[in-house]
Amino acid sequence: MTLRKVRKYIPLIIFAAVFVPHACNNGEGDGKLPNGVVLTSDSVACDNTGQFMAITSSSDWTVTFSVPEGTEQWCSASPDRGSGSRHNVMLLYAANTAEESRKTEIIVDFSDGERIVRPFIQGPASKQDTTGTGGGGGTGGGDTLVSDDVNHWMELPVIGKDGDCMYVAHHASLNGRNVRNYSMYYDTENRIALWVAYPLCHDYMGSGRTDDWDFDPKVPKEYQPVLFGGWPESGPNGRFDRGHQIPSGSRNSSEALNRQTFYFTNMTAQVSSFNQGVWASLEERVRGYASTCDTLYVVTGPVISTVSDPDIDYTEDNSGNRVAVPKHYFKVLLRRNISSDSWYSIGFWYDNEPYGRKQPQSSDLMSVSDIEELTGITFFTNLPEGVAASVKSQMDPGRWGF
Repeated sequence: MTLRKVRKYIPLIIFAAVFVPHACNNGEGDGKLPNGVVLTSDSVACDNTGQFMAITSSSDWTVTFSVPEGTEQWCSASPDRGSGSRHNVMLLYAANTAEESRKTEIIVDFSDGERIVRPFIQGPASKQDTTGTGGGGGTGGGDTLVSDDVNHWMELPVIGKDGDCMYVAHHASLNGRNVRNYSMYYDTENRIALWVAYPLCHDYMGSGRTDDWDFDPKVPKEYQPVLFGGWPESGPNGRFDRGHQIPSGSRNSSEALNRQTFYFTNMTAQVSSFNQGVWASLEERVRGYASTCDTLYVVTGPVISTVSDPDIDYTEDNSGNRVAVPKHYFKVLLRRNISSDSWYSIGFWYDNEPYGRKQPQSSDLMSVSDIEELTGITFFTNLPEGVAASVKSQMDPGRWGF
């Protein structure tokens, strides 16, 4: 069957965000570093369930918590002890279902004798929302589109304000803790996520695959593609795979994390030979980049229309619903060298078509700023304002193994 075309160009409208220090840890400089503790935010909403804390030091350190007398401890740190600087200590806590805020003090003791104490508050649940699910996301069965609250995570692009789109953030259990999995900006009209953003480090990666294809519980089902049986149609470049945006292989350290990668909202109509060829090799390469630092920040997504090519191609899902077919795909990466206080970025750009090779090559590379121009998306909005432009304009293939 031939693909149907509908002319539409979707612009993204931006708003301001703030920077918080998350980083890959590639070593420390010479000399003793002053001790420091920085939170992403010292006051969060009731449905916020995790954030990063940055610890800077040349000493050993231990994290403990103090709560008001008569109350239970509700916050934990992973890891809760370490040595030297670490910019991705995870603070973990459940949603607050009480109608009162709760408070704790985060205490970091250093082996050189210094102690740093940071107060932390989680706000109360509203009287209309005491279920513990927070205010974000649809029910999966209704027709209401409700975006999640936006956190100040380093991987996030600027969130658009298109009325047909919603922001969704997924969390899942990892080693008994609730951690963030990935975020997306989902286009309900075209049944496709316009980007998916996530942190990547060794804690998220393991082995195994659930293949638990299912609807996303945060998005009403009527706005999702139905893909239990895969794509029934083929395009001019061959059959389509259910192409993951966040790969299963990058979230297989727990069943809960991996299961969420099989939500239909994470799928695209990706040409099979491309998905299983150069794109799969790129995903493996990205996991290799993550092994060299504490955290790599990744945004990946489809391009369904551009200014020069505004016609959107469509295929059908298992129920005959119209779903957009990507023309191109992008993947942008960000990491930091702590010892030199430097940020590094790179982007990859592909057409959704067969490639006569399996491995990415230097001709696939673009600067992040160039991909911003092509997509209309502003990436890594929490980069320091003074360095964002220069970091995103980098084009250094050698740093990324090309």
